[in-house]
Amino acid sequence: MWPKFIIALFCLSGVAQATDVVNYSWYETHRQNIKYEKYYTDLLKLALEKSSDKYGAYELNRIDAGLSQTHMIELARTNKYVNIIWTMTSIEREEKLIPVRIPLFKGLGGCRISLIRVGEQARFDELTSAAELAKLNAGQGTLWPDTVILNNNDFQVSTAQEHSALYRMLAKGRFDYFPRALYEAFNEVDQYPELAIEQRFAIYYHSPFFYFVNKANPRLAERIQYGLEVAIQDGSFDAYFDSSEITARIIEKANLANREVIVLDNPLLSEQTKQALDKLAFNNSCIGQAQKTKRLVVDER
Repeated sequence: MWPKFIIALFCLSGVAQATDVVNYSWYETHRQNIKYEKYYTDLLKLALEKSSDKYGAYELNRIDAGLSQTHMIELARTNKYVNIIWTMTSIEREEKLIPVRIPLFKGLGGCRISLIRVGEQARFDELTSAAELAKLNAGQGTLWPDTVILNNNDFQVSTAQEHSALYRMLAKGRFDYFPRALYEAFNEVDQYPELAIEQRFAIYYHSPFFYFVNKANPRLAERIQYGLEVAIQDGSFDAYFDSSEITARIIEKANLANREVIVLDNPLLSEQTKQALDKLAFNNSCIGQAQKTKRLVVDER
């Protein structure tokens, strides 16, 4: 028989091996004062905690790596420094990484309101159709899925490689408006006093934000999926969403009830993601608003 202390060492070794190491990138050093990054990390902690009973211990590490969204995807794909990221989904991204198909913003990720220059609200109030808005230039990142979606729906788009350059370009009149997710717009407008939030329109397309995991680590993807599902079932996901400084009362803050919603098609959704979204019952006020009499649909232009 083996001595008890050797058996104990084997047991301890097994516990250590079962610990899931989760390395995520921290954008704060590259994009100062972006508060909404904390939303993703706190929700990730919630999922890891909710899955501890089934998957055991975890180690969560903040890594200072990655200079852009595209760079982060590549780092996660190659398992270099980080093994998890959060971003808007697309067929291409789902081929490179394992998506955890639970929308991190309960379906509101694709509900966009725009940053514009201070003093230009009247210009948007005078528009008479979605077609007129589409003829103005929207700003987006060169490699963002949003750029493909807007172009595919016949919107004019001006692009930049660097995220931070888009705010300067808008302020200098290089394009007319910058569609942003609700939580992004309210955080960013506080940083740029020359910009304001456009008050009339919302643009909506199915574009959930997912956690993505390196393909060599399906256990981690399964764990996060399980943890988020538990959080949905026991109400802690809703509680987190409703209490976070990023998302609390965001629907009322964005005044969605009084906005005209332009619904766009997203050609970048995989069939698996479409099926996953159909099974979820997240309330999406952008969709609800689009069903009202003010609905503007680009396909009817």
